[in-house]
Amino acid sequence: MARLIWFRNDLRLRDNPAVASVLSASDKNDPIYGLYLYSEEQWQRHQWAPIKVDLLLRHLQSLQEEAAQWGIALHIKGVRNWQTVPRVVRDFCSQYDITDVAFNTEYPVDEQKRDRGTRSWLAEQGIGVQTFHGMLLVPPVLRTQAGDYYKKFTPYFRSWLEHLRVTGLPSPYGRPDRAAVNCPDFPDRVDYPRRDSSAWLVGEQAAYQQLEEFINQQVSDYNADRDVPAINGTSKLSPYWELGVLGPQTAARMLQRETPEFPDGLNEGARTWLSELAWREFYQHLMAAVPRLSQGKAFQPHTEAFAWRDSEADFQAWCEGRTGFPIVDAGMRQLQKEGWMHNRVRMIVANFLVKDLQLDWRKGEQFFMENLIDGSFPANNGGWQWSASTGTDAVPYFRVFNPTSQSKKVDPDGSYIRTYIEELSDCPTSKIHEPAEWAKAKGVDYAEPIVNHKQAREDFLRKFKAL
Repeated sequence: MARLIWFRNDLRLRDNPAVASVLSASDKNDPIYGLYLYSEEQWQRHQWAPIKVDLLLRHLQSLQEEAAQWGIALHIKGVRNWQTVPRVVRDFCSQYDITDVAFNTEYPVDEQKRDRGTRSWLAEQGIGVQTFHGMLLVPPVLRTQAGDYYKKFTPYFRSWLEHLRVTGLPSPYGRPDRAAVNCPDFPDRVDYPRRDSSAWLVGEQAAYQQLEEFINQQVSDYNADRDVPAINGTSKLSPYWELGVLGPQTAARMLQRETPEFPDGLNEGARTWLSELAWREFYQHLMAAVPRLSQGKAFQPHTEAFAWRDSEADFQAWCEGRTGFPIVDAGMRQLQKEGWMHNRVRMIVANFLVKDLQLDWRKGEQFFMENLIDGSFPANNGGWQWSASTGTDAVPYFRVFNPTSQSKKVDPDGSYIRTYIEELSDCPTSKIHEPAEWAKAKGVDYAEPIVNHKQAREDFLRKFKAL
């Protein structure tokens, strides 16, 4: 009996329930195939960053080689778009006499349509289908006492933790006792633009080691260090969560080593980091429950009436890190240089775009997706709507970050700013957060502030309150 594992953004062999189900159901001589389908058209529709595509393709090559050692022949095929997937899967199953297919669920609207169409065809052909929620620790089944989905994170997190207490974690498994197979050909041409991602390691083992080092050495201080962009206080694992190189089950099992009462009993840093994993799942929970989030719509419909400004010059200044607010400019330049930005700084630059410049959050959402190596459709949408006060559990509209105060708070000595703003490399700490006068006196070519924060804040509050 030949079985198929249909991979998507779950690109790992370990802690993958679709892989586990096929391995457990197969004799060691039964052929097992893997299939990963990519669409350059879908990458374009979802604004995948060239650096993210490069990381994906590099990791796929590593995964394909390791899968062959596990006895899994992983085929990687390009398709025009998701509408053509049922036909491609049909042809693949026919070619290799597939009797059973297993895959993990994805939650955005296009992916749900793709999977419904494929499941329907497989059922007509008498091919067995098993689906799992392998991208999450807790599937999107949590409901309030009223039977509705959760719209606030705090009660969701309580329910999420209780689900973990009741269900526990799946048992780990290792490489099966199967003969290696020949590795299928890797696609020799992808026309989508690519940007070098070699600063990021690929392969499950490399990601696993990075996760283990973070939990062993840094997670206990995470609560204090995560908001300081000048230090290495975060895990920087987000690209691996997004592609599914790491599974949340793996992270949870490592945290479980810290306390037998898991998910209780963790120190403050570890519990805060666990809550970040829950935030990631909360946004996927919302994506499954509220289809309009996949369609560029605000979670709170009344906020669609907000009169966003239309200033391409201000938007370009924000994109290029020329706003005259150093913490904002440093973050945007880090994004351009590395394809990644510190999470706290993401919040600051997003708040600045929507509340100081009053530019539509969707412009920022798209720009992030076009440039981030870890661009996640659910999390990016959730983060931008949080900042714009248009989403669920969003920051209250009257909370408007003061970019100068935030700069002093998260980068007090200016180390992060000087790392990414070359013009301010010699600026003294006493001037680094408001350098306009110093720059003018020294003849330094650094932009003056493009907006008066106090006036912009008052204008934003007046307009938003009127909604």
